[in-house]
Amino acid sequence: MPLVKDGVASEDSRLLVQEHLAGCEHCNHSWGEKTGAEIEATTAMDDIVVLGKIKKQIIVFLLCIMLAGTLLGMVISNGMLMFYNGLIMPAIGGFGYILFKRKAYFVPLGLFAFSFIWVSLRGLIDGILTYTGIIELISMSAWWSAILSAFSAVGVLIAWLLHYAFKKEV
Repeated sequence: MPLVKDGVASEDSRLLVQEHLAGCEHCNHSWGEKTGAEIEATTAMDDIVVLGKIKKQIIVFLLCIMLAGTLLGMVISNGMLMFYNGLIMPAIGGFGYILFKRKAYFVPLGLFAFSFIWVSLRGLIDGILTYTGIIELISMSAWWSAILSAFSAVGVLIAWLLHYAFKKEV
């Protein structure tokens, strides 16, 4: 019944629930005070609505993965695990291509901005300015951000090449 109420049940399930509601007073009461015609009108499955909900969930999931991967990459950049960024950042670029398609170039640019801010703040917190100047901090932040952005750009390129290679001919 909940799937029928949400409009995501199959036609067979919807018909089965309607038949059951016609003969069962208890279920009819828990369903609500609707007639058979009202039930049919409110429970017809709308493919566009269902696909829209699924697409929205996939977008949110991919954005969460990209954000978590970026944060993980930034956190591990400070130690021996930084070499895993060679795997993490291209994956972020690939997910970015899946999510943004033609605007996937925003992924490396956004990653550059985010990592530049992250590395700069980390340098300020670690007290790097006591040993070097602001120019060195900016150049170090830009250097690390460019490397991470290049890795994500490789991921976007790989995803685009795979998409191009496996797209269906119409």
